[in-house]
Amino acid sequence: MLDHKESEMLTDRSTNILNLIVDDYINSGAPISSQTLVHTHGLGISSATIRNEVAVLEQGGYIKRPHTSAGSVPLEKGYRIYVETSDPTNDDIELSVRRSIKNSLVEVERDIDEWTEVASALLAGLVNSMAIVTFPKAAESRVRTIQLVRLQEFLTLLIVVLNESKLRRQLVPLKNRLADSELDRSANRIVEMVRGCTWNEIDTERASLTVLEEEILDSITEILREEDRTNKADHYMDGLRNLFSQPEFADNAAVAGFVEGIEDGSLAQSILHQTPDSAVVKVVIGHENQDDLDLNW
Repeated sequence: MLDHKESEMLTDRSTNILNLIVDDYINSGAPISSQTLVHTHGLGISSATIRNEVAVLEQGGYIKRPHTSAGSVPLEKGYRIYVETSDPTNDDIELSVRRSIKNSLVEVERDIDEWTEVASALLAGLVNSMAIVTFPKAAESRVRTIQLVRLQEFLTLLIVVLNESKLRRQLVPLKNRLADSELDRSANRIVEMVRGCTWNEIDTERASLTVLEEEILDSITEILREEDRTNKADHYMDGLRNLFSQPEFADNAAVAGFVEGIEDGSLAQSILHQTPDSAVVKVVIGHENQDDLDLNW
Protein backbone atom coordinates (compact mmCIF):
# COMPACT_ATOMS: atom_id res chain seq x y z
CA MET A 1 0.00 0.00 0.00
CA LEU A 2 1.01 3.60 -0.51
CA ASP A 3 2.77 5.23 2.43
CA HIS A 4 0.59 8.18 3.52
CA LYS A 5 3.63 10.41 4.05
CA GLU A 6 4.85 9.71 0.51
CA SER A 7 1.48 10.62 -0.99
CA GLU A 8 1.52 13.94 0.88
CA MET A 9 4.92 14.81 -0.64
CA LEU A 10 3.42 14.98 -4.13
CA THR A 11 1.03 17.70 -5.19
CA ASP A 12 -2.04 16.85 -7.24
CA ARG A 13 -0.28 18.21 -10.31
CA SER A 14 2.83 16.11 -9.68
CA THR A 15 0.72 13.00 -9.18
CA ASN A 16 -1.23 13.72 -12.37
CA ILE A 17 1.96 14.17 -14.40
CA LEU A 18 3.46 11.01 -12.90
CA ASN A 19 0.35 9.01 -13.78
CA LEU A 20 0.40 10.33 -17.35
CA ILE A 21 4.06 9.31 -17.67
CA VAL A 22 3.26 5.81 -16.40
CA ASP A 23 0.21 5.52 -18.70
CA ASP A 24 2.14 6.61 -21.77
CA TYR A 25 5.13 4.44 -20.91
CA ILE A 26 2.92 1.36 -20.47
CA ASN A 27 1.43 1.98 -23.92
CA SER A 28 4.66 2.78 -25.75
CA GLY A 29 7.51 1.17 -23.83
CA ALA A 30 9.59 4.25 -24.67
CA PRO A 31 10.78 7.10 -22.39
CA ILE A 32 8.23 9.92 -22.18
CA SER A 33 9.45 13.45 -22.86
CA SER A 34 8.00 16.67 -21.46
CA GLN A 35 7.11 17.79 -24.98
CA THR A 36 5.11 14.60 -25.48
CA LEU A 37 3.11 15.33 -22.32
CA VAL A 38 2.39 18.89 -23.51
CA HIS A 39 1.28 17.94 -27.03
CA THR A 40 -0.58 14.74 -26.15
CA HIS A 41 -2.51 15.71 -23.05
CA GLY A 42 -3.11 19.46 -23.27
CA LEU A 43 -2.34 20.08 -19.61
CA GLY A 44 -2.62 23.87 -19.90
CA ILE A 45 0.85 24.41 -18.42
CA SER A 46 4.17 25.20 -20.05
CA SER A 47 6.92 22.77 -20.96
CA ALA A 48 9.15 24.48 -18.40
CA THR A 49 6.64 23.82 -15.61
CA ILE A 50 6.38 20.18 -16.63
CA ARG A 51 10.18 19.89 -16.69
CA ASN A 52 10.30 21.25 -13.15
CA GLU A 53 7.69 18.70 -12.02
CA VAL A 54 9.61 15.93 -13.76
CA ALA A 55 12.78 17.00 -11.94
CA VAL A 56 10.91 16.75 -8.62
CA LEU A 57 9.64 13.27 -9.54
CA GLU A 58 13.14 12.18 -10.48
CA GLN A 59 14.61 13.52 -7.26
CA GLY A 60 11.92 11.68 -5.29
CA GLY A 61 12.76 8.35 -6.94
CA TYR A 62 9.48 8.01 -8.84
CA ILE A 63 11.04 8.11 -12.32
CA LYS A 64 14.46 8.01 -13.90
CA ARG A 65 16.01 9.67 -16.96
CA PRO A 66 19.02 8.02 -18.62
CA HIS A 67 20.43 11.52 -19.20
CA THR A 68 19.27 15.11 -18.78
CA SER A 69 17.65 15.48 -22.20
CA ALA A 70 16.10 12.01 -22.19
CA GLY A 71 12.48 11.17 -21.52
CA SER A 72 11.15 9.74 -18.26
CA VAL A 73 10.88 6.07 -17.33
CA PRO A 74 8.78 5.06 -14.28
CA LEU A 75 10.43 3.30 -11.33
CA GLU A 76 8.79 0.91 -8.88
CA LYS A 77 7.93 3.78 -6.52
CA GLY A 78 6.22 5.61 -9.40
CA TYR A 79 4.22 2.54 -10.38
CA ARG A 80 3.07 2.20 -6.77
CA ILE A 81 1.76 5.79 -6.73
CA TYR A 82 0.04 5.11 -10.07
CA VAL A 83 -1.71 2.01 -8.72
CA GLU A 84 -2.75 3.56 -5.42
CA THR A 85 -4.09 6.81 -6.91
CA SER A 86 -5.99 5.25 -9.81
CA ASP A 87 -9.73 4.93 -9.29
CA PRO A 88 -11.14 2.56 -11.92
CA THR A 89 -14.89 1.89 -11.92
CA ASN A 90 -17.30 -0.27 -13.86
CA ASP A 91 -18.03 2.82 -15.95
CA ASP A 92 -14.57 2.40 -17.50
CA ILE A 93 -15.93 -0.70 -19.26
CA GLU A 94 -18.53 -0.05 -21.96
CA LEU A 95 -22.03 -1.28 -21.16
CA SER A 96 -22.06 -3.48 -24.27
CA VAL A 97 -18.81 -5.12 -23.16
CA ARG A 98 -20.15 -5.72 -19.64
CA ARG A 99 -23.29 -7.33 -21.09
CA SER A 100 -21.22 -9.53 -23.36
CA ILE A 101 -19.08 -10.67 -20.41
CA LYS A 102 -22.16 -11.47 -18.34
CA ASN A 103 -23.76 -13.43 -21.19
CA SER A 104 -20.57 -15.43 -21.81
CA LEU A 105 -20.34 -16.47 -18.16
CA VAL A 106 -24.06 -17.23 -17.82
CA GLU A 107 -23.83 -19.63 -20.78
CA VAL A 108 -21.29 -21.82 -18.95
CA GLU A 109 -22.22 -21.18 -15.30
CA ARG A 110 -23.15 -24.83 -14.68
CA ASP A 111 -19.74 -26.12 -15.79
CA ILE A 112 -17.01 -24.84 -13.46
CA ASP A 113 -14.15 -26.01 -15.71
CA GLU A 114 -15.58 -24.21 -18.72
CA TRP A 115 -16.53 -21.20 -16.58
CA THR A 116 -12.92 -20.84 -15.41
CA GLU A 117 -11.58 -21.21 -18.94
CA VAL A 118 -14.00 -18.59 -20.30
CA ALA A 119 -13.20 -16.25 -17.38
CA SER A 120 -9.48 -16.37 -18.17
CA ALA A 121 -10.12 -15.55 -21.84
CA LEU A 122 -12.43 -12.66 -20.94
CA LEU A 123 -9.99 -11.21 -18.40
CA ALA A 124 -7.10 -11.46 -20.88
CA GLY A 125 -9.17 -9.53 -23.41
CA LEU A 126 -10.13 -6.84 -20.91
CA VAL A 127 -6.57 -6.12 -19.77
CA ASN A 128 -5.00 -6.86 -23.17
CA SER A 129 -2.43 -9.02 -21.46
CA MET A 130 -2.01 -12.48 -19.98
CA ALA A 131 -4.55 -13.64 -17.40
CA ILE A 132 -4.51 -16.55 -14.95
CA VAL A 133 -7.77 -17.72 -13.37
CA THR A 134 -7.87 -20.35 -10.62
CA PHE A 135 -10.43 -22.53 -8.99
CA PRO A 136 -11.43 -21.70 -5.41
CA LYS A 137 -9.07 -23.39 -2.94
CA ALA A 138 -9.78 -23.82 0.76
CA ALA A 139 -7.11 -23.89 3.45
CA GLU A 140 -8.16 -27.49 4.14
CA SER A 141 -10.00 -29.67 1.65
CA ARG A 142 -13.33 -31.10 2.75
CA VAL A 143 -15.57 -33.72 1.17
CA ARG A 144 -18.95 -32.61 -0.11
CA THR A 145 -20.04 -36.01 -1.41
CA ILE A 146 -18.77 -39.13 -3.16
CA GLN A 147 -20.12 -41.44 -5.83
CA LEU A 148 -19.22 -44.91 -7.11
CA VAL A 149 -19.72 -45.59 -10.81
CA ARG A 150 -19.30 -49.10 -12.18
CA LEU A 151 -17.09 -49.16 -15.27
CA GLN A 152 -16.61 -52.90 -15.67
CA GLU A 153 -17.65 -55.97 -13.75
CA PHE A 154 -14.62 -55.75 -11.44
CA LEU A 155 -13.78 -52.07 -11.79
CA THR A 156 -15.49 -48.99 -10.34
CA LEU A 157 -14.74 -45.28 -10.48
CA LEU A 158 -14.63 -43.32 -7.22
CA ILE A 159 -15.68 -39.68 -7.69
CA VAL A 160 -14.95 -37.34 -4.78
CA VAL A 161 -16.57 -33.89 -4.83
CA LEU A 162 -14.73 -31.33 -2.69
CA ASN A 163 -16.26 -28.24 -1.11
CA GLU A 164 -14.31 -26.03 -3.53
CA SER A 165 -16.44 -27.50 -6.37
CA LYS A 166 -13.56 -29.65 -7.55
CA LEU A 167 -13.80 -33.27 -8.63
CA ARG A 168 -11.21 -35.93 -7.98
CA ARG A 169 -11.45 -39.35 -9.58
CA GLN A 170 -9.75 -42.64 -8.79
CA LEU A 171 -10.16 -46.17 -10.11
CA VAL A 172 -11.01 -48.79 -7.49
CA PRO A 173 -10.76 -52.47 -8.52
CA LEU A 174 -13.36 -54.90 -7.12
CA LYS A 175 -12.03 -58.10 -5.63
CA ASN A 176 -15.46 -59.74 -5.67
CA ARG A 177 -18.49 -59.58 -7.92
CA LEU A 178 -20.92 -57.03 -6.43
CA ALA A 179 -24.42 -55.99 -7.46
CA ASP A 180 -25.10 -52.34 -8.21
CA SER A 181 -27.31 -52.18 -5.11
CA GLU A 182 -24.33 -53.26 -2.96
CA LEU A 183 -22.15 -50.54 -4.49
CA ASP A 184 -24.85 -47.98 -3.77
CA ARG A 185 -25.13 -49.09 -0.14
CA SER A 186 -21.36 -48.84 0.31
CA ALA A 187 -21.30 -45.38 -1.28
CA ASN A 188 -24.14 -44.15 0.95
CA ARG A 189 -22.42 -45.50 4.04
CA ILE A 190 -19.13 -43.83 3.18
CA VAL A 191 -20.84 -40.51 2.39
CA GLU A 192 -22.26 -40.40 5.91
CA MET A 193 -18.77 -40.97 7.32
CA VAL A 194 -16.86 -38.41 5.28
CA ARG A 195 -19.27 -35.59 4.38
CA GLY A 196 -17.81 -32.25 5.52
CA CYS A 197 -14.62 -33.87 6.82
CA THR A 198 -10.96 -33.06 6.25
CA TRP A 199 -8.56 -35.99 5.89
CA ASN A 200 -7.68 -36.00 9.59
CA GLU A 201 -11.32 -35.79 10.69
CA ILE A 202 -12.38 -39.00 8.99
CA ASP A 203 -13.31 -41.65 11.55
CA THR A 204 -10.65 -44.34 11.70
CA GLU A 205 -12.91 -46.85 13.49
CA ARG A 206 -13.47 -49.30 10.65
CA ALA A 207 -14.32 -52.59 12.33
CA SER A 208 -17.74 -52.78 10.68
CA LEU A 209 -16.60 -51.81 7.16
CA THR A 210 -16.32 -54.17 4.23
CA VAL A 211 -13.01 -54.62 2.43
CA LEU A 212 -14.27 -52.41 -0.42
CA GLU A 213 -15.43 -49.70 1.99
CA GLU A 214 -12.03 -49.66 3.73
CA GLU A 215 -10.32 -49.28 0.36
CA ILE A 216 -12.65 -46.44 -0.61
CA LEU A 217 -12.05 -44.69 2.69
CA ASP A 218 -8.27 -45.04 2.24
CA SER A 219 -8.57 -43.59 -1.27
CA ILE A 220 -10.61 -40.61 -0.08
CA THR A 221 -8.14 -39.91 2.73
CA GLU A 222 -5.22 -39.98 0.33
CA ILE A 223 -7.03 -37.72 -2.15
CA LEU A 224 -7.61 -35.16 0.61
CA ARG A 225 -4.01 -35.42 1.83
CA GLU A 226 -2.67 -34.90 -1.67
CA GLU A 227 -4.99 -31.94 -2.25
CA ASP A 228 -3.70 -30.25 0.90
CA ARG A 229 -0.06 -31.08 0.13
CA THR A 230 0.00 -29.62 -3.31
CA ASN A 231 0.85 -25.95 -3.75
CA LYS A 232 -0.06 -25.98 -7.42
CA ALA A 233 -3.59 -24.66 -7.70
CA ASP A 234 -5.51 -25.67 -10.82
CA HIS A 235 -5.64 -22.76 -13.21
CA TYR A 236 -6.29 -21.61 -16.74
CA MET A 237 -3.98 -19.23 -18.58
CA ASP A 238 -4.94 -17.10 -21.56
CA GLY A 239 -3.67 -14.06 -23.45
CA LEU A 240 -0.04 -14.91 -24.19
CA ARG A 241 -0.49 -13.39 -27.64
CA ASN A 242 -1.53 -10.13 -25.97
CA LEU A 243 1.43 -10.19 -23.62
CA PHE A 244 4.01 -10.77 -26.32
CA SER A 245 2.66 -7.83 -28.32
CA GLN A 246 3.74 -5.51 -25.47
CA PRO A 247 6.80 -3.33 -26.25
CA GLU A 248 8.80 -4.90 -23.39
CA PHE A 249 8.97 -8.15 -25.35
CA ALA A 250 10.62 -6.71 -28.44
CA ASP A 251 13.80 -8.17 -26.91
CA ASN A 252 14.02 -11.87 -27.80
CA ALA A 253 15.97 -12.62 -24.61
CA ALA A 254 13.08 -11.32 -22.51
CA VAL A 255 10.66 -13.52 -24.45
CA ALA A 256 12.84 -16.60 -24.00
CA GLY A 257 13.07 -16.14 -20.23
CA PHE A 258 9.36 -15.56 -19.92
CA VAL A 259 8.46 -18.61 -22.00
CA GLU A 260 10.75 -20.73 -19.83
CA GLY A 261 8.83 -19.60 -16.75
CA ILE A 262 5.54 -20.54 -18.41
CA GLU A 263 6.69 -23.95 -19.61
CA ASP A 264 8.10 -25.11 -16.27
CA GLY A 265 5.13 -23.69 -14.34
CA SER A 266 7.26 -21.43 -12.12
CA LEU A 267 5.67 -18.22 -13.41
CA ALA A 268 2.08 -19.26 -12.68
CA GLN A 269 2.98 -20.66 -9.27
CA SER A 270 4.92 -17.52 -8.35
CA ILE A 271 1.81 -15.48 -9.10
CA LEU A 272 -0.65 -17.87 -7.47
CA HIS A 273 1.49 -18.14 -4.33
CA GLN A 274 0.76 -14.48 -3.62
CA THR A 275 -2.97 -14.56 -4.31
CA PRO A 276 -4.79 -12.94 -1.38
CA ASP A 277 -7.29 -15.06 0.57
CA SER A 278 -9.88 -12.29 0.78
CA ALA A 279 -11.80 -10.75 -2.10
CA VAL A 280 -9.44 -7.83 -2.62
CA VAL A 281 -7.27 -6.61 -5.47
CA LYS A 282 -3.57 -6.97 -4.77
CA VAL A 283 -0.96 -5.39 -7.03
CA VAL A 284 2.62 -6.66 -6.72
CA ILE A 285 5.34 -4.49 -8.25
CA GLY A 286 9.00 -5.32 -8.80
CA HIS A 287 10.82 -6.28 -5.61
CA GLU A 288 7.52 -6.61 -3.74
CA ASN A 289 7.38 -9.99 -5.46
CA GLN A 290 8.14 -12.54 -2.73
CA ASP A 291 9.17 -15.19 -5.26
CA ASP A 292 11.89 -13.30 -7.08
CA LEU A 293 12.39 -15.70 -10.00
CA ASP A 294 15.54 -15.54 -12.06
CA LEU A 295 13.81 -15.77 -15.42
CA ASN A 296 15.55 -12.87 -17.16
CA TRP A 297 12.33 -10.91 -17.70
